[in-house]
Amino acid sequence: MRPNILNLCAAALLVCSAAAAQQPVSQATVDEMLQRLSAQDARIAQLEQKLLALSGSPAPAAAAAPPEAPPAPVPAAALVPAAEPPATETAAEEPDPHDHMINLPGGGPVLKIRGFFDFNFGVGSIANPLEFPVADNGCGTCGNAVTPPHSTFQAGEFDLFLTSKLSEHLSFLAEVVLGPDTTNVFGLDIERYQLAYKVNPYFTANVGRFHTSIGYYNTAYHHGNWFATAEGRPIMFLFEDSGGILPVHMVGLSFTGEVPHTEVLGLHWIAEVGNGNSSNPATIAIQNAYSDRNYKATNFAAFIRPQLVPGLQIGGSWFHDGLNPTQAEIPLPVSELKQNVESAYLVYLTPKWEFMNEFVLMSNHPVGTQAAVSPMAYTQLARTFGIYKPYFRYQYVDDSRRDPINILRGIYYGPSVGLRIDFTDYAAFKLQFNHLYQSSQLAGNGLDAQVAFTF
Repeated sequence: MRPNILNLCAAALLVCSAAAAQQPVSQATVDEMLQRLSAQDARIAQLEQKLLALSGSPAPAAAAAPPEAPPAPVPAAALVPAAEPPATETAAEEPDPHDHMINLPGGGPVLKIRGFFDFNFGVGSIANPLEFPVADNGCGTCGNAVTPPHSTFQAGEFDLFLTSKLSEHLSFLAEVVLGPDTTNVFGLDIERYQLAYKVNPYFTANVGRFHTSIGYYNTAYHHGNWFATAEGRPIMFLFEDSGGILPVHMVGLSFTGEVPHTEVLGLHWIAEVGNGNSSNPATIAIQNAYSDRNYKATNFAAFIRPQLVPGLQIGGSWFHDGLNPTQAEIPLPVSELKQNVESAYLVYLTPKWEFMNEFVLMSNHPVGTQAAVSPMAYTQLARTFGIYKPYFRYQYVDDSRRDPINILRGIYYGPSVGLRIDFTDYAAFKLQFNHLYQSSQLAGNGLDAQVAFTF
């Protein structure tokens, strides 16, 4: 179509020029000009084809080509553009190719999903890495039948960890866990949900349900067992629904940040306020929606990471709450009490060495009576040799028998020895032997094997 228009324009221009000069124009002259223009059009078309070939773009269809059949309809989901990371996102925050992402319609925030799971096999009277490891239906030291040794395959926690960056300063995370209990039924828990607003390195505000900053282990290792060296948590940091006595979860507000002008010391601060655990831990301990009292739990923590000793972290915390057992969902005949939890820890972590030490002192003090004080501690040492990581843990828990509300009572202490083998980048095999002395039963033994991985 374009050569015809050019030819007509050129011929018209030639005729007009000749008319203006009042000179006759022969047909031969017109034919010669049209041939020259046609030759120029052919040359231009060849150059366009060469440029398209060099750029890799498909050549345009000829004008005289018959129309093709209309394309098949495209699914609506395929029309949704992929969300790009914000311009302020750093290289460290680029999506991990191992993550699974869901793009929202209209190019909204990118939801990243990472999963964790572990599968276990245990032998012995204390072969259970997730639940309360000491059966309380026996009393070997008082003549009753002790818990018999047993073996079991055990599904661990199916953990889905979700994160999304909503803006330059606002982000969200959630941890949804499916796990079996002693009735062999899988239960669903939203273990964490946190909406975080980070103003700068010195101040971040969180709202939701989070792991209370008591000590080090509770906020360093959450529900994905693949992260932890050992196959299970120390007894002192067992979760509330697994027999644990510490308030390791909190529903409320959390504030944290670095302290300005302390870069050499690496000083950080944490302040938390929330519902606290139920006044009767025998019920559902974590108060997600209903609080049985107006009194709110508070927790303050601080730690340092000195630049002179990379891998060293030293810190402590102070937790305070007021419980009213007579107002619990299932009331207890116990007067109001004050609960204090103090902690201190020293941790040294490098690519080769792992050395963790923690001490916690818990005090439940009913009004008008003597306080029940419960000390607890553990130490853990590990050394990496390639894909192999042998480790040793010794733990001690002395929960006062006079404590009016705790489920776990008595003295529990003993060693654990294990080996972790990272046979791939995203999966590990653990073998751990536990020996536990108990004040109410004879000493127990357990051998646990675990495959933990992320997907």
